[in-house]
Formats: sequence, C-alpha cells, structure tokens
Amino acid sequence: MSDVATQINEQIEFLHLCRSTFPHLSDKLVGKKRFPTAPYYRQKGTKIFFDFSSPLTQEFIDKFNDLGHWINQNFILRLFSVMESNGLISETICIRTDIAGHEELDILRRLRQKFSHGSGRYDPADPEKKKLYDRIVSHFNLDPNDYAEEEGKYPIPIDRVLIPLSEACRRYALAAQGAA
Repeated sequence: MSDVATQINEQIEFLHLCRSTFPHLSDKLVGKKRFPTAPYYRQKGTKIFFDFSSPLTQEFIDKFNDLGHWINQNFILRLFSVMESNGLISETICIRTDIAGHEELDILRRLRQKFSHGSGRYDPADPEKKKLYDRIVSHFNLDPNDYAEEEGKYPIPIDRVLIPLSEACRRYALAAQGAA
C-alpha cells in the first residue's frame, strides 16, 4: 500500500478512536447517566461505557455534539493535509478530473477552505455555502431532513460522508501516483 493510503488509514483510525470517545449523543439520553458508545464504534471493536456523575441535560448533549462536529471538521483539515503533503493538490496543483475520486477531492478542498479560512459555520443565506451544502447532500445521498440547515453545520457525518470521502481520496491518490 502506498504511503498516502497508509496516512489516510491512520487519519481514519484516529477519527474513529476520537469519535468513539465523543460520539453523537441522542436527545433520548437526556436524564441518563450511564450508556455505551454508539453502535457504529462498538461494531468496530471499541467498547466504551460512559458513566456520568449526574444525569445528562439537553444543554450538555448539544455542547457534546458540537464538539463531535468540531472533531469532524478537523478530520477534513487533516485529510486535506495528507493530500497536499503528498503533492496531490495545492494552490498550484489542480485536481485531475480524469481520475476517479476527483469530485470528492473537490468537496474536500471546498470544505477545508470553509473550515480553515473562516468560521466553519454554514449559512444558508450565503449562496456559495448553500451550493456546497446542497452538493454534499446530493453527492452523498443524504436525507436533507436529517440535517437541519438552521443549525449552522455542514452535514459531515462519519459513516455517510467522511469515510466515503476518505476512501475516494485514497483511490484518487493511488490512481494519480500510478499515472505519474
């Protein structure tokens, strides 16, 4: 496996470990004190139990979920850095549209721009941000009803966006390096 594929896999491993510790918490956990991490992470072999000293509040769940989204945003930055440091994209290196994965790499580039050169918040009144939001929903076949626009967050769930995005970037990298 190429070095870039290994680096992408490492970032995915870090994401899974980090998010298993900071999973998305359901509103159904209000009032609970003890529960396991999300099934997604348990299926991957990470069996963490949370045991809080006091029952969870909606306010705590909202902040905890904001932290998880922040971790997802940082994953985008790290994945882009892997692609950039391996000479696959930069301000002077264009995305090759003849290579599979170019669409996802372009989405990655645009998300990275929003997260590293701005607030990272989604604003549906901004036509450029709205276009990227709609592109993510369409490209990854997301149900728009599951991602409320007014929350100010781009829809970047791990299983539906980040992992498919990573896999496409890995394929792009392998193909680009093979063609070089």
